[in-house]
Amino acid sequence: MDYGRHQISYEDFLDKPSVDLTKLRANWRADARIIQNASNKKRFLTIGIPTVKREKDEYILNTVQSIVNCTTEKELAEIYIVVFLADFDAKWKEGISRQLREKFEKIISLGTLHVIQAWESFYPPLDNLKHTFVDPETKKKWRAKQNVDYAFLFLYSETLAQYYIQMEDDIYTIPGYLQAIKDYIHKFRERWVCLEFSELGFIGKLYHSDDINKLAKMVLLFYAQQPCDVTYLNFNTQMLQFKRHIRRPTIFEHVGYHSSLPGKVQPLKDRFFHSYPKTLKGDNPSASVYTSMPFEGYFNPDNCYSRENGIFWSTRSGKANDWFTVAFSEPQMISRIEIETGTHTHPHDKIHYAKLEASLASQAKGPGKPECGSNKLLGYFDDGNIKVDNVQSITGRHRIHCLNIILTNKQETWVIVKEIAVFIARKRSQ
Repeated sequence: MDYGRHQISYEDFLDKPSVDLTKLRANWRADARIIQNASNKKRFLTIGIPTVKREKDEYILNTVQSIVNCTTEKELAEIYIVVFLADFDAKWKEGISRQLREKFEKIISLGTLHVIQAWESFYPPLDNLKHTFVDPETKKKWRAKQNVDYAFLFLYSETLAQYYIQMEDDIYTIPGYLQAIKDYIHKFRERWVCLEFSELGFIGKLYHSDDINKLAKMVLLFYAQQPCDVTYLNFNTQMLQFKRHIRRPTIFEHVGYHSSLPGKVQPLKDRFFHSYPKTLKGDNPSASVYTSMPFEGYFNPDNCYSRENGIFWSTRSGKANDWFTVAFSEPQMISRIEIETGTHTHPHDKIHYAKLEASLASQAKGPGKPECGSNKLLGYFDDGNIKVDNVQSITGRHRIHCLNIILTNKQETWVIVKEIAVFIARKRSQ
């Protein structure tokens, strides 16, 4: 062995990082902004979305729209959406920026939307790269640049909020996604590094913002060796998180078909993403919904009665005499009721033994569930569902104050109420 030859060591990598982060100029974040009236006040969550010019479909506008549609007015003040236009095509950046300004004027006025760009000098050499993957040169260069894109986005975002979540530019989400994130965070008592809200690639990965500077450095250190969706798993282990925490069901779905790498298609679907659309489409007059069963905020009892997508899902198995009550704001003449429980992905989490009752009287007892009385049995659940077509033949011409689902026996599974559909009796024409 030639002991005179210099051996490449780990220290050599540290001495020559791909980008020297100490040389970022003062106030560089302000220089990076394309839209200048973004807020810097500390918020709860930053959603980071890198995007580049694509040969075919552009997804970024629909992705931002999905996030905005699924965020309440109050929640918009708790998040930042950082869109990184990570392409050096000035004309393309100008066009996307203009469309973002026109379409999202409201969240720009709230300081919620950041649109940023990087300078080419931030990027290390992207030619003649040595990879551990046997790929064409174009793919090596694309992957290496994507890694640096991620790192720049991390560095820009680290001061904005308490948490940072990585997104891609071709996803959509569901109403209640922010509360689902909060609930999952609060579930953990031990220290965690990364929580995942999609099983795919580098989508929906949540970090403490204090950690993403370290993640940026690790991504840059191995920018030419491996993709970020490998690096982040190694980073989690180095930070002493030895298993993945994937929330199921997941709340972000990949919808893009054409990759940002020219010629590549990626028809990826998350096995654990479900938006739970309503199919029965009842009239469902105004009502409050209550239950004796515990649940996480995202799977609250209002979901299964609302006309919007969503379900109720308990966090323990059903017990005898557990109940679920729909209390109408005004007593209703009802002709038909349909209730479905369980889902195609969790068919065993249905109601196994229960009855449905209609209350013909109620009395308010302060805030919360009213006292429902004068109950009439409408029927029993069969294989998780119940359908009552002749409600008035049982209740007569009485108006119904409450509907009560009452479990008649314990069950080993949790309880999903997928949809409650109430149909109002129509007056017959004279």
